[in-house]
Amino acid sequence: MSGQKDRVDQEVVEDENTWAIEGVEQRLTPLQYHYLSLLQRLIDTKNSYQKDSELEAWKMSAINKSIYSTLRDCIESNVGDIAKEMLRETHSVN
Repeated sequence: MSGQKDRVDQEVVEDENTWAIEGVEQRLTPLQYHYLSLLQRLIDTKNSYQKDSELEAWKMSAINKSIYSTLRDCIESNVGDIAKEMLRETHSVN
């Protein structure tokens, strides 16, 4: 049994590699960085697509669902507050 516990502990060990995003003071793990940068790209895509004269509702719906899914991923990786702030900033600008 103790051998199995050792393997589980090894999977949970934090990586010392941390990443940063401009405007975010917290140091991020690679996974947190991935989710937040993906969220930023989706927000940029949404903002750009909203200005498109050929906007289609189903595409906007897909973008919004992708943003929601990525927000849930951010929450699960303990950067939900940062992600929510990014979304709030987007809404206050638009």
